[in-house]
Amino acid sequence: MKKLTLDKQNLSVLSPDLLADDVLRISLRDNQLSRLPDSLWGLNHLQRLSIGNNKFTKIADEIGNLTSLSELFLDGNPLRHVSNSLGKLTQLKILDLGHCELVDLPDSLQILQDLEFFYASDNQLTDCPAWVGKLANLRYFNMTDNQIQQIPHSIGELSRLIELRLYNNQLETIPDSLGKLSNLRELYLRGNQLHILPEAIGQLYNLRILDLRNNRLNQLPNTIGNLENLLYLDLRGNNLDTIPDSIFHLPTLEKLDLRWNNFREKTPEMRDLEERGCLVYI
Repeated sequence: MKKLTLDKQNLSVLSPDLLADDVLRISLRDNQLSRLPDSLWGLNHLQRLSIGNNKFTKIADEIGNLTSLSELFLDGNPLRHVSNSLGKLTQLKILDLGHCELVDLPDSLQILQDLEFFYASDNQLTDCPAWVGKLANLRYFNMTDNQIQQIPHSIGELSRLIELRLYNNQLETIPDSLGKLSNLRELYLRGNQLHILPEAIGQLYNLRILDLRNNRLNQLPNTIGNLENLLYLDLRGNNLDTIPDSIFHLPTLEKLDLRWNNFREKTPEMRDLEERGCLVYI
């Protein structure tokens, strides 16, 4: 497999002479690049392009010509928008748009039906678009550290999703449809403004990790006790003074973190949970 790797070379210009027609993987991370040679857009066999942590403010529309790409890393560039032509990259499995300055996402991304890994953390996004529900093969979805106020109902269509990260946003509620994510194992919602959880959260039977730290929760649904595979429940920094008895019967729970709520001492139920081997913090 022919690779071109020129990471951390302080490059401001990439010579077209370096771009052989048969190259399959290109990595140009951590340089000073702001544009790429036109000849790069003719590399029809290119499978991986990684140009993170450079100086790109725009990605040429011609990127849509790279129809063999399965992995694209644009992270860490001062991008406010990305081209609609990304929708032509129908073989993409990994798309990393994290740590940019994005204010929106192009609707054309919904065409990427093979996408498995979508990372858009640490941008300026205020909207999680409804079309994310069309990304049927998505397994990892990350839009943390943005300004998102609402999760679309369509999130429940991501039936193959294993890990969902939406922490450090502006969420006040989550939709009932989240309960349809039957394969979800890790759910990270800390650092939002959640004051209530839907009963449907108890349908996430494969969930291992539930992170609800630093929200505004003052009660929890009894259905949390249905999460029979849950290992770690983080409830730090909420407004809780009680939790459902059903939590104390979770068979696989290894850690229950209740610090920075309104608990002054451990209840007998908490101590029983500890005797079963679960770490309980208040």
